[in-house]
Amino acid sequence: MRPPIDVRIHDAHVGIWQDNAQDASFRTEIYAVLIRHMRARGWSIRRNPETHRRHRCISANFRDGARGTLRCAISLSGRAIEVEFWSMTSKQSNQNGRRYDFDKLKRMAYLDRLRVGLEFKRVTTWLKTIAPVKVSLRDERDLAPMERIEKSYAESWHSDKDLGRPVCKYDYNAKTKDGRLLQHGQTVWLPDHKGRIIRGTAYYHINNMWWVVAGGELFNRSSIELFVTQPNDLRTKGNERDRRKALERELSIAVERMDFKRAQGLKQIIFGGEQTFMIWSRGNRSYYRSQYAGYTTDRIAAGKYTRAEAEAECRRAPHELEMVCPDGSHVRFDRSAA
Repeated sequence: MRPPIDVRIHDAHVGIWQDNAQDASFRTEIYAVLIRHMRARGWSIRRNPETHRRHRCISANFRDGARGTLRCAISLSGRAIEVEFWSMTSKQSNQNGRRYDFDKLKRMAYLDRLRVGLEFKRVTTWLKTIAPVKVSLRDERDLAPMERIEKSYAESWHSDKDLGRPVCKYDYNAKTKDGRLLQHGQTVWLPDHKGRIIRGTAYYHINNMWWVVAGGELFNRSSIELFVTQPNDLRTKGNERDRRKALERELSIAVERMDFKRAQGLKQIIFGGEQTFMIWSRGNRSYYRSQYAGYTTDRIAAGKYTRAEAEAECRRAPHELEMVCPDGSHVRFDRSAA
């Protein structure tokens, strides 16, 4: 009899684990067959280009998938498989891409949520034909903020046995935006999802991440985003990034419609008299979008940056990024002449 299979579903993520199984048989009978079944259901499954380029020896363990507006990442590590789904139409918050947003399932359109739920059901049904399956669901959406924190502490390997919670051992994981050191259970101020400053209570999570309960909501923020002392101006929204993205979006629309008078006015509002530059990613063969969030191959939709902004970002990763000048020429900073 085959060893039982554990299936753990959380948000838009499913983990598959089989104890006491041979790595080689797990690869051929579970990982490879999972990919084959997804392809049969219309998924386009290909190798991860970044892993293949940088770490070719483990490239076979990482696959990227696409079907309609859904995307997925499949990875194999020993006797564990992880499949993570996200939607290309979801509202993006993380500047590194929709894959790294929290609550990916909640952000999806209704039909995409149904499609992901169907994928979970199909995977589980197929695995039951191979071996006994134990399914664990981690749906925390209906829990109160403190209940979610307590659940996290109970399941965390980092929790101190006596205290029943993780302990912050290093000052750099507790340093706040105003230069203070944060304590567990301390009152803090932070910007909410729309940039408004709100007050809450901070509870240590892991590394430099802290849970904050504020206004009946639960936030998971790094210490450097929090204030221990009350900010002087509580009425001003800290939404400069969102404002800039919104203005750049209107600028792109004006250019696309050939409304150059409006485009010139918007450009003046955003950049004043400065010239604008773009950032090209060689690995993705596409431009940065606005505010370093996502990629696009469309020059009109590409993010616009001042020279200082573009140069600073390109110098951060000179092996990967190029600065695109107003005349269309590319400047690289990984060469001695730069």
